[in-house]
Amino acid sequence: MSRQEELQKIKAGFVQTQDIFLALGDENRQSIIVSLLEAGCDGMRVGELTTQTHLSRPAVSDHLKILKEAKLVSIRKDGTKHYYAVQPTQNFTIMQKTAAIIERLVDENEKNG
Repeated sequence: MSRQEELQKIKAGFVQTQDIFLALGDENRQSIIVSLLEAGCDGMRVGELTTQTHLSRPAVSDHLKILKEAKLVSIRKDGTKHYYAVQPTQNFTIMQKTAAIIERLVDENEKNG
C-alpha cells in the first residue's frame, strides 16, 4: 500500500470513529467505561456507577446517553432494572487499524530522519 493510500485510510478511519473519539474525550465517560469493563459481561446499574464514579445520577445518565449514541455501551433490561455494559463494536477494530497505520508511518519517519 502506498503512503498516499495509507493516509487516505487514516482519514477514513478518523471519520468513521469520530463519535467514539468525541465520547471518550471526556474524563468522566472514560471513568464510566473503566467501571463497566471492571463489571464484566453482567454490566452495572446507574446507581452502582454513581458510587464508582462519584458522579450524580443525572450526570451518569447524561454520560451514558452519549456513550450509547457512540455505540460504546449497550443496555440489558431485566424486569424494571437496566444494566449497562461496554458494547463490542466494529469501530474499535477500525480504531486499532488506524492506529497501526499511524504507528507504522511514524516509525518510518523516525528511521528516515
